Amino acid sequence: MTRYGHLRALFFHLEHGAVFIFKGSQSDAGCRRLSGKSMKTTLRSCLRGLSAVLLCSAGCSALATPSWDLTLTDAQLYEPNIIRIPFTLTGTLITVRARIDSVEGNFFFDTGAAGLLLNARHFGNRSPLAATDGGGVTGKVRVMGSVRVDSLQLDNLLAVNITAELIDLSHIERAKKTDLVGLIGYSVFRDYEVLFDYGSSVLLLVRTDAGGKPLEMIPAWEYKPLGSSAIKISGHIAEVWLEFGPKQGKWFGLDSGAEQNLLSNNAGKRFLKSNFEILRRVKLNGAGQTSIEVLSGNLQNGRVDTFTLRPMATLLTNLREINASYETQLDGILGYEFLSQRPVSINYKRRRITFYEALRP
Repeated sequence: MTRYGHLRALFFHLEHGAVFIFKGSQSDAGCRRLSGKSMKTTLRSCLRGLSAVLLCSAGCSALATPSWDLTLTDAQLYEPNIIRIPFTLTGTLITVRARIDSVEGNFFFDTGAAGLLLNARHFGNRSPLAATDGGGVTGKVRVMGSVRVDSLQLDNLLAVNITAELIDLSHIERAKKTDLVGLIGYSVFRDYEVLFDYGSSVLLLVRTDAGGKPLEMIPAWEYKPLGSSAIKISGHIAEVWLEFGPKQGKWFGLDSGAEQNLLSNNAGKRFLKSNFEILRRVKLNGAGQTSIEVLSGNLQNGRVDTFTLRPMATLLTNLREINASYETQLDGILGYEFLSQRPVSINYKRRRITFYEALRP
Protein backbone atom coordinates (compact mmCIF):
# COMPACT_ATOMS: atom_id res chain seq x y z
CA MET A 1 0.00 0.00 0.00
CA THR A 2 1.31 3.45 -0.89
CA ARG A 3 2.38 5.53 2.12
CA TYR A 4 0.55 8.85 2.51
CA GLY A 5 2.28 11.92 3.87
CA HIS A 6 0.66 14.12 6.55
CA LEU A 7 -1.81 11.46 7.66
CA ARG A 8 -3.87 13.38 10.22
CA ALA A 9 -6.31 10.80 11.57
CA LEU A 10 -7.07 7.12 11.65
CA PHE A 11 -10.60 6.00 10.95
CA PHE A 12 -12.97 3.78 12.88
CA HIS A 13 -15.18 2.83 9.95
CA LEU A 14 -18.12 0.42 10.13
CA GLU A 15 -20.15 1.32 7.08
CA HIS A 16 -18.33 -1.07 4.73
CA GLY A 17 -17.38 -3.69 7.28
CA ALA A 18 -13.83 -2.54 8.00
CA VAL A 19 -12.77 -2.04 11.60
CA PHE A 20 -9.55 -0.34 12.66
CA ILE A 21 -8.37 -0.78 16.27
CA PHE A 22 -5.95 1.73 17.78
CA LYS A 23 -3.09 0.40 19.84
CA GLY A 24 0.03 1.65 21.62
CA SER A 25 0.78 4.29 24.20
CA GLN A 26 0.20 8.02 23.96
CA SER A 27 3.54 8.48 22.29
CA ASP A 28 3.11 5.52 19.93
CA ALA A 29 -0.06 5.18 17.86
CA GLY A 30 -0.67 2.44 15.35
CA CYS A 31 -3.54 0.59 13.78
CA ARG A 32 -4.27 -2.86 12.52
CA ARG A 33 -7.13 -4.24 10.51
CA LEU A 34 -9.10 -7.14 12.03
CA SER A 35 -11.33 -9.59 10.22
CA GLY A 36 -13.07 -12.93 10.75
CA LYS A 37 -12.81 -14.57 14.16
CA SER A 38 -10.30 -12.11 15.58
CA MET A 39 -12.64 -9.21 14.68
CA LYS A 40 -15.64 -10.89 16.35
CA THR A 41 -13.66 -11.85 19.49
CA THR A 42 -12.24 -8.35 19.93
CA LEU A 43 -15.64 -6.68 19.47
CA ARG A 44 -17.31 -9.08 21.90
CA SER A 45 -14.65 -8.31 24.53
CA CYS A 46 -15.00 -4.56 23.98
CA LEU A 47 -18.78 -4.70 24.25
CA ARG A 48 -18.63 -6.79 27.43
CA GLY A 49 -16.23 -4.36 29.02
CA LEU A 50 -18.35 -1.39 27.96
CA SER A 51 -21.52 -2.93 29.41
CA ALA A 52 -19.80 -3.59 32.75
CA VAL A 53 -18.56 0.00 32.96
CA LEU A 54 -22.03 1.39 32.19
CA LEU A 55 -23.70 -0.83 34.80
CA CYS A 56 -21.19 0.11 37.49
CA SER A 57 -21.44 3.81 36.74
CA ALA A 58 -25.22 3.60 37.15
CA GLY A 59 -24.83 1.97 40.57
CA CYS A 60 -26.15 -1.39 39.40
CA SER A 61 -24.70 -4.76 40.21
CA ALA A 62 -24.77 -7.10 37.26
CA LEU A 63 -25.43 -10.74 37.94
CA ALA A 64 -24.16 -11.65 34.52
CA THR A 65 -22.49 -9.77 31.71
CA PRO A 66 -24.64 -9.88 28.55
CA SER A 67 -22.99 -11.16 25.39
CA TRP A 68 -23.58 -9.77 21.94
CA ASP A 69 -22.40 -11.21 18.67
CA LEU A 70 -21.66 -8.60 15.99
CA THR A 71 -20.69 -10.00 12.61
CA LEU A 72 -19.11 -7.63 10.11
CA THR A 73 -18.21 -8.45 6.56
CA ASP A 74 -14.72 -7.79 5.27
CA ALA A 75 -14.35 -4.86 2.86
CA GLN A 76 -11.70 -2.90 1.02
CA LEU A 77 -11.14 0.87 1.06
CA TYR A 78 -14.10 2.42 -0.76
CA GLU A 79 -13.16 4.28 -3.92
CA PRO A 80 -16.17 5.59 -5.87
CA ASN A 81 -16.24 5.04 -9.61
CA ILE A 82 -18.21 8.27 -10.14
CA ILE A 83 -17.01 11.41 -8.38
CA ARG A 84 -19.19 14.53 -8.45
CA ILE A 85 -17.17 17.68 -7.86
CA PRO A 86 -18.97 21.00 -7.36
CA PHE A 87 -17.29 24.05 -8.82
CA THR A 88 -17.61 27.79 -9.05
CA LEU A 89 -16.54 30.06 -11.88
CA THR A 90 -13.76 32.61 -11.60
CA GLY A 91 -14.69 34.61 -14.64
CA THR A 92 -15.40 31.60 -16.83
CA LEU A 93 -12.70 29.34 -15.36
CA ILE A 94 -13.72 26.21 -13.45
CA THR A 95 -12.55 26.63 -9.86
CA VAL A 96 -12.52 23.71 -7.39
CA ARG A 97 -11.41 23.26 -3.80
CA ALA A 98 -8.57 20.81 -3.25
CA ARG A 99 -5.73 20.08 -0.85
CA ILE A 100 -2.03 19.56 -1.54
CA ASP A 101 -0.47 17.97 1.53
CA SER A 102 -1.45 20.51 4.22
CA VAL A 103 -2.25 23.40 1.83
CA GLU A 104 -5.93 23.78 0.91
CA GLY A 105 -7.43 26.31 -1.47
CA ASN A 106 -8.64 27.17 -4.97
CA PHE A 107 -7.47 25.36 -8.09
CA PHE A 108 -8.38 25.84 -11.74
CA PHE A 109 -9.46 22.59 -13.42
CA ASP A 110 -7.51 22.84 -16.67
CA THR A 111 -7.55 20.23 -19.45
CA GLY A 112 -4.99 22.36 -21.26
CA ALA A 113 -2.39 21.66 -18.57
CA ALA A 114 -0.37 18.47 -18.84
CA GLY A 115 -0.19 17.87 -15.11
CA LEU A 116 -0.30 19.50 -11.71
CA LEU A 117 0.94 23.09 -11.62
CA LEU A 118 1.48 24.79 -8.26
CA ASN A 119 1.72 28.44 -7.32
CA ALA A 120 5.34 29.06 -6.33
CA ARG A 121 4.12 31.56 -3.73
CA HIS A 122 2.73 28.69 -1.64
CA PHE A 123 5.47 26.13 -2.27
CA GLY A 124 8.59 28.19 -2.84
CA ASN A 125 10.18 26.90 0.36
CA ARG A 126 10.56 23.44 -1.16
CA SER A 127 13.71 22.54 -3.07
CA PRO A 128 12.85 22.52 -6.79
CA LEU A 129 14.22 19.70 -8.93
CA ALA A 130 14.77 21.63 -12.19
CA ALA A 131 13.67 24.71 -14.16
CA THR A 132 12.21 24.72 -17.69
CA ASP A 133 10.14 26.89 -20.04
CA GLY A 134 6.63 26.33 -21.35
CA GLY A 135 4.79 28.10 -24.13
CA GLY A 136 1.54 30.04 -24.31
CA VAL A 137 -0.25 32.41 -26.61
CA THR A 138 1.11 35.34 -24.55
CA GLY A 139 4.68 34.10 -24.61
CA LYS A 140 7.05 31.93 -22.60
CA VAL A 141 5.97 30.62 -19.20
CA ARG A 142 8.84 30.22 -16.75
CA VAL A 143 8.60 26.92 -14.89
CA MET A 144 10.58 27.50 -11.72
CA GLY A 145 11.18 23.83 -11.10
CA SER A 146 9.35 20.69 -10.06
CA VAL A 147 8.63 19.30 -6.62
CA ARG A 148 7.31 16.06 -5.17
CA VAL A 149 4.07 16.25 -3.20
CA ASP A 150 2.76 13.46 -1.00
CA SER A 151 -0.94 13.76 -1.78
CA LEU A 152 -3.61 15.64 -3.72
CA GLN A 153 -7.16 15.41 -2.38
CA LEU A 154 -9.87 16.56 -4.82
CA ASP A 155 -13.22 15.62 -3.33
CA ASN A 156 -13.12 11.77 -3.37
CA LEU A 157 -10.15 11.62 -5.74
CA LEU A 158 -6.88 10.97 -3.96
CA ALA A 159 -3.59 11.00 -5.88
CA VAL A 160 -0.32 10.29 -4.07
CA ASN A 161 3.38 10.78 -4.70
CA ILE A 162 2.97 13.30 -7.53
CA THR A 163 5.51 15.44 -9.36
CA ALA A 164 4.24 19.01 -9.74
CA GLU A 165 5.70 22.01 -11.55
CA LEU A 166 6.11 25.39 -9.86
CA ILE A 167 5.08 28.51 -11.77
CA ASP A 168 4.43 32.14 -10.90
CA LEU A 169 0.65 32.69 -10.90
CA SER A 170 0.70 36.12 -9.25
CA HIS A 171 -0.37 37.97 -12.39
CA ILE A 172 -3.38 35.67 -12.82
CA GLU A 173 -4.28 36.13 -9.15
CA ARG A 174 -4.17 39.90 -9.57
CA ALA A 175 -6.21 39.82 -12.77
CA LYS A 176 -8.84 37.47 -11.32
CA LYS A 177 -8.72 38.91 -7.78
CA THR A 178 -8.47 35.44 -6.31
CA ASP A 179 -6.05 33.39 -4.25
CA LEU A 180 -4.88 30.44 -6.33
CA VAL A 181 -3.00 27.37 -5.12
CA GLY A 182 -2.55 25.80 -8.54
CA LEU A 183 -3.91 24.20 -11.70
CA ILE A 184 -5.13 20.60 -11.91
CA GLY A 185 -4.20 19.13 -15.27
CA TYR A 186 -4.51 15.97 -17.35
CA SER A 187 -2.21 13.62 -15.43
CA VAL A 188 -4.48 13.85 -12.37
CA PHE A 189 -7.69 12.76 -14.15
CA ARG A 190 -6.40 10.73 -17.11
CA ASP A 191 -7.97 7.52 -15.74
CA TYR A 192 -11.42 9.12 -15.79
CA GLU A 193 -13.96 10.23 -18.35
CA VAL A 194 -14.61 13.89 -17.54
CA LEU A 195 -18.13 15.31 -17.88
CA PHE A 196 -18.57 19.10 -17.77
CA ASP A 197 -21.95 20.43 -16.64
CA TYR A 198 -21.79 24.20 -16.33
CA GLY A 199 -25.57 24.45 -15.87
CA SER A 200 -25.37 22.49 -12.61
CA SER A 201 -21.86 23.69 -11.71
CA VAL A 202 -20.57 20.14 -11.34
CA LEU A 203 -17.82 17.97 -12.80
CA LEU A 204 -18.36 14.21 -13.09
CA LEU A 205 -15.24 12.05 -13.06
CA VAL A 206 -16.13 8.53 -14.22
CA ARG A 207 -13.43 5.94 -13.62
CA THR A 208 -12.58 3.85 -16.70
CA ASP A 209 -10.66 0.67 -17.39
CA ALA A 210 -7.57 0.46 -19.60
CA GLY A 211 -9.74 0.53 -22.72
CA GLY A 212 -11.81 3.52 -21.61
CA LYS A 213 -14.92 1.57 -20.60
CA PRO A 214 -16.62 3.21 -17.59
CA LEU A 215 -16.52 1.02 -14.48
CA GLU A 216 -19.93 2.40 -13.60
CA MET A 217 -22.50 3.94 -15.93
CA ILE A 218 -23.75 7.48 -15.38
CA PRO A 219 -27.29 7.13 -13.95
CA ALA A 220 -29.99 7.38 -16.62
CA TRP A 221 -32.06 9.69 -14.41
CA GLU A 222 -29.18 12.16 -14.29
CA TYR A 223 -27.97 12.51 -17.89
CA LYS A 224 -29.31 11.30 -21.22
CA PRO A 225 -26.64 10.75 -23.91
CA LEU A 226 -27.55 12.42 -27.19
CA GLY A 227 -24.64 11.35 -29.37
CA SER A 228 -20.89 11.20 -29.59
CA SER A 229 -18.07 12.01 -31.97
CA ALA A 230 -14.54 10.74 -32.49
CA ILE A 231 -11.63 12.93 -31.38
CA LYS A 232 -7.84 12.83 -31.62
CA ILE A 233 -5.47 12.84 -28.67
CA SER A 234 -2.12 14.59 -29.05
CA GLY A 235 -0.17 14.22 -25.83
CA HIS A 236 -2.64 15.47 -23.24
CA ILE A 237 -4.73 17.54 -25.68
CA ALA A 238 -8.08 16.27 -26.98
CA GLU A 239 -8.70 17.54 -30.54
CA VAL A 240 -12.15 17.80 -32.10
CA TRP A 241 -13.02 18.42 -35.75
CA LEU A 242 -15.45 21.32 -36.28
CA GLU A 243 -17.25 21.53 -39.61
CA PHE A 244 -18.17 24.89 -41.15
CA GLY A 245 -20.15 23.98 -44.21
CA PRO A 246 -19.31 21.71 -47.13
CA LYS A 247 -15.61 20.78 -47.26
CA GLN A 248 -14.72 23.33 -44.58
CA GLY A 249 -13.43 22.28 -41.18
CA LYS A 250 -10.77 22.94 -38.54
CA TRP A 251 -9.07 21.02 -35.73
CA PHE A 252 -9.58 22.56 -32.29
CA GLY A 253 -8.02 21.59 -28.96
CA LEU A 254 -10.33 21.27 -25.94
CA ASP A 255 -9.08 23.44 -23.08
CA SER A 256 -11.22 24.12 -20.00
CA GLY A 257 -8.62 26.72 -19.00
CA ALA A 258 -9.50 28.93 -21.99
CA GLU A 259 -11.97 31.69 -21.09
CA GLN A 260 -12.58 32.39 -24.76
CA ASN A 261 -11.98 30.34 -27.87
CA LEU A 262 -8.87 30.98 -29.92
CA LEU A 263 -8.69 30.85 -33.71
CA SER A 264 -5.48 30.94 -35.71
CA ASN A 265 -4.94 34.10 -37.73
CA ASN A 266 -3.75 31.75 -40.49
CA ALA A 267 -7.28 30.36 -40.91
CA GLY A 268 -7.56 31.96 -44.35
CA LYS A 269 -9.42 35.00 -45.64
CA ARG A 270 -12.23 32.99 -47.23
CA PHE A 271 -12.90 31.06 -44.04
CA LEU A 272 -12.79 34.19 -41.87
CA LYS A 273 -15.13 36.09 -44.16
CA SER A 274 -17.73 33.30 -43.98
CA ASN A 275 -17.42 32.21 -40.34
CA PHE A 276 -15.82 34.93 -38.19
CA GLU A 277 -17.48 38.23 -37.30
CA ILE A 278 -14.91 40.79 -36.10
CA LEU A 279 -16.19 42.98 -33.26
CA ARG A 280 -13.23 44.82 -31.67
CA ARG A 281 -9.60 44.72 -30.58
CA VAL A 282 -8.79 43.51 -27.05
CA LYS A 283 -5.76 42.72 -24.89
CA LEU A 284 -5.16 39.04 -24.17
CA ASN A 285 -3.57 37.91 -20.91
CA GLY A 286 -2.36 34.36 -20.34
CA ALA A 287 0.01 32.27 -18.28
CA GLY A 288 2.88 34.30 -19.70
CA GLN A 289 3.70 37.63 -18.01
CA THR A 290 2.95 39.71 -21.12
CA SER A 291 -0.27 40.73 -22.87
CA ILE A 292 -0.91 41.09 -26.58
CA GLU A 293 -3.54 42.86 -28.69
CA VAL A 294 -5.80 40.58 -30.70
CA LEU A 295 -9.05 40.72 -32.68
CA SER A 296 -12.20 39.64 -30.85
CA GLY A 297 -15.32 38.37 -32.57
CA ASN A 298 -17.83 35.54 -32.95
CA LEU A 299 -17.06 32.16 -34.49
CA GLN A 300 -20.18 31.09 -36.36
CA ASN A 301 -21.63 28.12 -38.28
CA GLY A 302 -19.69 25.51 -36.28
CA ARG A 303 -20.94 21.94 -36.08
CA VAL A 304 -19.73 18.71 -34.42
CA ASP A 305 -21.24 15.75 -36.24
CA THR A 306 -24.99 16.57 -36.13
CA PHE A 307 -24.76 19.11 -33.28
CA THR A 308 -24.98 22.72 -34.38
CA LEU A 309 -23.13 25.14 -32.12
CA ARG A 310 -24.22 28.58 -31.03
CA PRO A 311 -21.94 31.49 -32.08
CA MET A 312 -18.93 31.54 -29.77
CA ALA A 313 -16.85 34.47 -28.53
CA THR A 314 -13.43 33.89 -30.09
CA LEU A 315 -10.08 35.66 -30.29
CA LEU A 316 -8.13 35.72 -33.54
CA THR A 317 -4.43 35.32 -32.75
CA ASN A 318 -1.17 33.58 -33.59
CA LEU A 319 -1.04 30.01 -32.23
CA ARG A 320 2.61 29.32 -33.03
CA GLU A 321 3.72 29.20 -29.36
CA ILE A 322 0.80 27.02 -28.34
CA ASN A 323 1.37 24.52 -31.14
CA ALA A 324 5.08 24.40 -30.38
CA SER A 325 4.36 23.77 -26.70
CA TYR A 326 1.67 21.13 -27.32
CA GLU A 327 3.48 19.65 -30.36
CA THR A 328 0.25 19.96 -32.34
CA GLN A 329 -1.03 21.56 -35.54
CA LEU A 330 -4.18 23.11 -34.08
CA ASP A 331 -6.33 25.62 -35.93
CA GLY A 332 -7.86 26.83 -32.68
CA ILE A 333 -8.72 26.25 -29.03
CA LEU A 334 -12.21 25.60 -27.63
CA GLY A 335 -12.82 26.54 -24.00
CA TYR A 336 -15.75 27.80 -21.98
CA GLU A 337 -17.72 28.95 -25.02
CA PHE A 338 -17.84 25.39 -26.35
CA LEU A 339 -17.89 23.29 -23.16
CA SER A 340 -20.73 25.29 -21.58
CA GLN A 341 -23.21 24.91 -24.45
CA ARG A 342 -24.49 21.58 -23.14
CA PRO A 343 -23.16 18.84 -20.83
CA VAL A 344 -20.28 17.17 -22.63
CA SER A 345 -17.76 14.51 -21.64
CA ILE A 346 -14.25 13.70 -22.83
CA ASN A 347 -13.13 10.06 -22.83
CA TYR A 348 -9.40 10.22 -23.48
CA LYS A 349 -8.86 6.47 -23.75
CA ARG A 350 -11.75 5.82 -26.14
CA ARG A 351 -11.01 9.07 -27.97
CA ARG A 352 -14.61 10.28 -28.00
CA ILE A 353 -16.66 13.20 -26.79
CA THR A 354 -20.28 12.66 -25.83
CA PHE A 355 -23.07 15.22 -25.61
CA TYR A 356 -25.82 14.92 -23.00
CA GLU A 357 -29.12 16.31 -21.89
CA ALA A 358 -29.21 17.03 -18.16
CA LEU A 359 -32.23 15.33 -16.53
CA ARG A 360 -31.41 16.01 -12.88
CA PRO A 361 -34.34 17.84 -11.16
